[in-house]
This record gives sequence, C-alpha cells and structure tokens, in this order.
Amino acid sequence: MIQLNATYQRRPIRFLELVDYGDWRIKVYGIRYQGVHSQGCRAETRPDERLIALAKEKVLRELPKTIDQRHDHGIGFLIIHQGQQRNWLLLDWWFEQEILKQKLFSSPCDTPEEITPAEPELLACTWELAIHAFERQAWIETVLNNPAGPDLAAYLDRRFNGEV
Repeated sequence: MIQLNATYQRRPIRFLELVDYGDWRIKVYGIRYQGVHSQGCRAETRPDERLIALAKEKVLRELPKTIDQRHDHGIGFLIIHQGQQRNWLLLDWWFEQEILKQKLFSSPCDTPEEITPAEPELLACTWELAIHAFERQAWIETVLNNPAGPDLAAYLDRRFNGEV
C-alpha cells in the first residue's frame, strides 16, 4: 500500500484570460504550487508566463480543427497547473449537450517546453477538480437549465478565482 504522508496545501486558482483560437473560445485558468521550491523562493500565485505561452501555443492546437455544429459549441477551458513535481495542462471542451471532452498533457518543471500527452487513465488532481466543478455548475446554470434558454456568452462570463 502507498504511504500517504502529504498534508493538503491550498493553492490559488486564477482566471487568466479568454482566448479566441480559430472558431474556439477558451477560458484559461492558472494554478501554481505555493511551497518553497528547490531554489528557495516562494512561488507566485499564477503560473510562469513562459508556461502560459507554451500551453496556449502547443495545447490549444490539439482542439478539433473545425467545429462540427451538430456536436461542438466551440467552447471550453484550459487549466495550466504549475505543480510541485510536474506541469499539468488540461484542455476541456463541451461536446453535444452535457459531455465534457478532455486532453491531458504534462511537462517537467525544469523543461516546460517538453509537453507530452499524459497517461490516458489520468483525469485531474484535487485542485483541478475545483475548476471542473465550477465549470460544470456554470454550464448547467447558463446553458442546460437556463429559463431564458442556452446562453453561451453568459457561460463564458462566469470565471472562477479562489483558494482551494
């Protein structure tokens, strides 16, 4: 049995920007490990700008090239998590009515440009799941169960910032 000895540390989650990528509109979130790194300095509250740029450049190109209007909305979110041991990049988009598709990538902390697909069995960590929960609720309230009808603009206006 694996030895569990870690203590949960809250991490800041920040909405970074709304990106237009071709026909896609993607909410971009950042999470960053807050402990003391090997260099002895305390981490910032958002991922390094270099990691953000690399994620937008390399991960967003993994979206479908064209939107199938019968199934895709052209709406999703990207989570950039600069973790303690690795960087994690989660690209999620809404498909059909209530399905969320995902592609997960990672890179070493010291070489963030080496982005590769993660193991297919992986989904998300405890911090990333907070964004998934928020986005799920926003989708339900603004699209699936909105008395005025589906409102994708309202969904895109919902953004999460917090400490989890």
